[in-house]
Amino acid sequence: MIYVTTELGLKGADDPVHLARATELEAVLVSQNQRDFDPLHHRWKVEGKTHAGILVTYQIDIGSKIRWLERAARLLTPELARNQLMKLPMFVTEEKGLLFTASFAQ
Repeated sequence: MIYVTTELGLKGADDPVHLARATELEAVLVSQNQRDFDPLHHRWKVEGKTHAGILVTYQIDIGSKIRWLERAARLLTPELARNQLMKLPMFVTEEKGLLFTASFAQ
């Protein structure tokens, strides 16, 4: 399951609150806020906390974003995404997405 931060019903909440809620829902959190979620991921790792995955992106056209998110949702399993900090452009094509997910399975 993949959620963008606006779907969590936590508008205006701090990033750790968004990540905690997504974790409760066992959902990969999608955000354009790479600047904050990169260090948050590493802080949680150091603190021994787990999350369902973070998928960061940048401003792209909505059509591409939807296609890439659909591909990520289809290819990522909860086991592959758990505790991973991922970049949405890794799912720009089916081949790239398959190569990316295969690298976690090894």
